[in-house]
Amino acid sequence: MYAATIELLTQKGRFQTDQALALAEAIDMAIGEAQLVTVPILDARFAAFKAEMKAEIDVCFERLRVQMIIAMVLSNAALGPLGAAAWDALRRAL
Repeated sequence: MYAATIELLTQKGRFQTDQALALAEAIDMAIGEAQLVTVPILDARFAAFKAEMKAEIDVCFERLRVQMIIAMVLSNAALGPLGAAAWDALRRAL
């Protein structure tokens, strides 16, 4: 491909040979240093992001569950049978 690039630059582009070589080398270096995102890389990044988000959501739901348990215990202690009935109704609704 490198030879074809030089040929294209010298014949069609009418560059001098040394200019064509320098330009082809610069393009080759730029492509080599570029961090191109391919479909597999993008898929891997998306999968990692998805796993991270799921872990964060799981943590949030676990915190909410613990907070609900604490609220149920406190309400049962504070309101007695009336509080227990209210939380049972709420738990069935959720």
